[in-house]
Amino acid sequence: ATDDDLAPAAATPSILEGELIVSSPPPNREIVTDDEDTSSTPVAQVSKKKTSDPRFFIAGGASAAISHGITTPLDVVKTRMQSDASLSDLSPPDAALRIVETEGPKALTAGLAPTVIGYGIEGALKFGVYETLKPIFLAACDGIVTDPTQPYLVAAICAGALASIILCPMEETRIKLVTDPSFANGLLDGLSKIVKEEGILSPFQKGLAPMLSKQVPYTMGKQVSFDLFAGMLYSTLLGLTFLPKNGIALEVEVGAAFMASIVACLASHPGDVLL
Repeated sequence: ATDDDLAPAAATPSILEGELIVSSPPPNREIVTDDEDTSSTPVAQVSKKKTSDPRFFIAGGASAAISHGITTPLDVVKTRMQSDASLSDLSPPDAALRIVETEGPKALTAGLAPTVIGYGIEGALKFGVYETLKPIFLAACDGIVTDPTQPYLVAAICAGALASIILCPMEETRIKLVTDPSFANGLLDGLSKIVKEEGILSPFQKGLAPMLSKQVPYTMGKQVSFDLFAGMLYSTLLGLTFLPKNGIALEVEVGAAFMASIVACLASHPGDVLL
């Protein structure tokens, strides 16, 4: 089939097998051609796709490490406002200025190492495991459900739970470094101090439940809503004849990611306060 014959699938669209280019959607978007069997359900169509791609793990880890690393100063301000009564009534800009005035600009980078490393691993697992489990759960649900949203949610719960377990020690160390600058000198010192003083299981005993309450809704909100938003945008834009069908991928992915990030932040906020 030619490019003009391509039509959006009822499920989330994606490219055909092949190398990615800037203008092409990533491999978790599905485009069904005329010579493919479109009589089957969206769940059956998507479940036939390959079940694993290391690029999801690599891209997820790199994206999470970079995004969380860049926003470390904001996270420091947020954490301090939640834990320090003298900052709780200030606006975020005023709280940031107070921290810089009393502790210096370097205070805004507290916890950078555990943030980058922890969320890098967490992102790799969250994205990679989610995309790996999607076709597995879709295949398991074929004939049971016709809407892929439910299998996507189950895959997101599993991915978010696994990522939470891995992230717990790093997040515990980050919080201690941010709330108590004298606690330790960096990631390795802080993590070893926690293990030595509180035991190797202490980060999980105290932090796993709050971490799950934050990360599982976050993963469900971000991953699943991204797939749904991307599918809706592709379906809408591919129906506009004046737009090039092979040149909208970047815009769709960025737009879907922006909307999904809002959903994820709202879904995870209660758990973030507990954490």
